[in-house]
Amino acid sequence: MIVRRASDPPATDLELYGLSELSHYGIEVITLLQLPPARRSMRRLISFLYSWRLGFYPESAHSDLVYKKVLGYTPDVLLIPWSEWLTALCADFPIKKFAYYGNPDPKTRKWRLDFDRRHKLSKRLRILDEMTIKMLESVHLKIMKSYNIVGEVAENDALYYRESGHQNAIYIQNVWINRFGNLSKRIDKVGRKVFGPSKIIANVGKLDGTANRYGLEILGRDVAPILRTLMDGVPYELHILGSGNLEPFLRGLLDSEEIKIRGFVDDIDREMLDADIFLCLNNASPFKVCHTRYFHAWSLGMCVVAHSDAALSVPEMRHKDNCLLGHDEISIARLIYEAVTNKALQEQIGSRGYHTFQTHFTAERVAEKIWNLLDTAS
Repeated sequence: MIVRRASDPPATDLELYGLSELSHYGIEVITLLQLPPARRSMRRLISFLYSWRLGFYPESAHSDLVYKKVLGYTPDVLLIPWSEWLTALCADFPIKKFAYYGNPDPKTRKWRLDFDRRHKLSKRLRILDEMTIKMLESVHLKIMKSYNIVGEVAENDALYYRESGHQNAIYIQNVWINRFGNLSKRIDKVGRKVFGPSKIIANVGKLDGTANRYGLEILGRDVAPILRTLMDGVPYELHILGSGNLEPFLRGLLDSEEIKIRGFVDDIDREMLDADIFLCLNNASPFKVCHTRYFHAWSLGMCVVAHSDAALSVPEMRHKDNCLLGHDEISIARLIYEAVTNKALQEQIGSRGYHTFQTHFTAERVAEKIWNLLDTAS
């Protein structure tokens, strides 16, 4: 069953095609429910005074409407994949419920606001921001505790839910698509360049995303200056891919000849396959979450370089096995240099990363784990 908000745009041709393909896997899309508009006029007042979920998740006003539809199919279990508002809307349904979840809402809000305040991008009062986050956390934890199982894609966030009182909050891997089937097909599909500077992908995804803004700040302020010294005489480029606009101060930090701000690219797989290294500095910041970009890079056999705290969220990441993990800007820059100047190391790390992806992060592997958890949940 698919539930869409009134503000959601119509399904794209690609989404409709994906829905039709589900039938090949024994999945029937039984109905598509479009919700009426949610009233928002009292949102902020309700949030502050009563800590009601309507204040943060106004779509929850249509809970009865959705429940009547759901009840008509006499379900055994309800699985909500990666939807904050729908998880909130379905929280009170008296059905066995599984939330397959990502970044906790109050955590994302907290670190986004912290970044904005630190760089004077927000003029809101600090006390109001802090009150809002506390209210949101209270509402969010009540919602999550109403679910029989919370399957969290980051181990540190699963721990957060357990420490907040949810004993069935479990780390379960995130999912990425295996587009090429195996490494030989990947290499045949897009040949690697032979000449030119070493190409390092240093960002994918929206440039103004919370984690990306932190990662790009660390890249421009801390890692890139050290790398310029270490890579003296070794030609290289840092490519920043992703739609949206950079904050002016970030653009200033990244204003260097070797840093190529590319914006949105039509074929991101080809861009990544044409690179030597995939660098992700997001988890070097205080905002530590699971990122699918690690698995995207692994699925293409890329050599991943990241901060060691990435393993707090994704424990399958192991230094000098399937990735290269540094504990600070100096060690990360040295690992980049080591990988750029050692093609055998690149291939070794990339190959083991691909194996890790196949073992833990494909849809088949994760679906089996979810099924087993649903079968045993009370």
